[in-house]
Amino acid sequence: MFEQNSMKSNVIILTSGLTGSSVLTGLISEAGYWTGDRTVKKKAYDTFENEELVRLNQRIFEAADFKEDYLTHFSPAALARIDSLSRKVDLSEFQAFVEKCNQHDPWIWKDPRLWMTVHFWKDVVDLRSCKFIVLTRDFRQLWVSTILRRQIISYRASRGYEEHVRNSALEFLDRNRLPHLLIRYEDVVVRPGPTITRLNDYLGSELTLNDLKKIYHKPLYKLPASSPIDLAKALLIYAKNYSQRIDAPSSNGSS
Repeated sequence: MFEQNSMKSNVIILTSGLTGSSVLTGLISEAGYWTGDRTVKKKAYDTFENEELVRLNQRIFEAADFKEDYLTHFSPAALARIDSLSRKVDLSEFQAFVEKCNQHDPWIWKDPRLWMTVHFWKDVVDLRSCKFIVLTRDFRQLWVSTILRRQIISYRASRGYEEHVRNSALEFLDRNRLPHLLIRYEDVVVRPGPTITRLNDYLGSELTLNDLKKIYHKPLYKLPASSPIDLAKALLIYAKNYSQRIDAPSSNGSS
């Protein structure tokens, strides 16, 4: 059981792409967490990503000279550059953004870039006012979803990248002694009751199953990409585009 406070902490979600983080963020926002003046919208859904946060995260990448695909490439060298970046750039714009968010607290940040850029934000945000959620996904589910979106990557590379992201996020949180909750996306949609209870215990919120149904419009209690048809489609797409696949990311990358 987690300690509950009368004042809600802000929430930062650390995750890779295609892990269902929009569903989780949308669910938590139902408890009154501010997602921003405008959020990034995609064709089929709201990502609940603060547009200004996404823009500033991209600025951090540019300042750190990180030009790789952040959705597939793990680079310790880039993380090291981001970690020291706050001593080299003008922080005023970033500080102004944090002050704006604090005027709307409790707020929630979600952006797949955050597992990297949190190494910069640690010097701008009072992380002690935040609670962290590390969101992961079943490796096969993640691979199938990635391929169905025509992002051609081997299962080995997809799994390796996801493990790097999870381990990097957990190491950062442990090193800085920051509270965090580890959640699998499959548990949100297949075991929503116990998962919502865990969230409520951690955040001090009163989320319900009806809150999840407002955000997630597919059948609950069922894996989202579990049918033999989904797997067959993914295998066919991967086979047809095999020569275009992304090589397994290296944990010793220099970019």
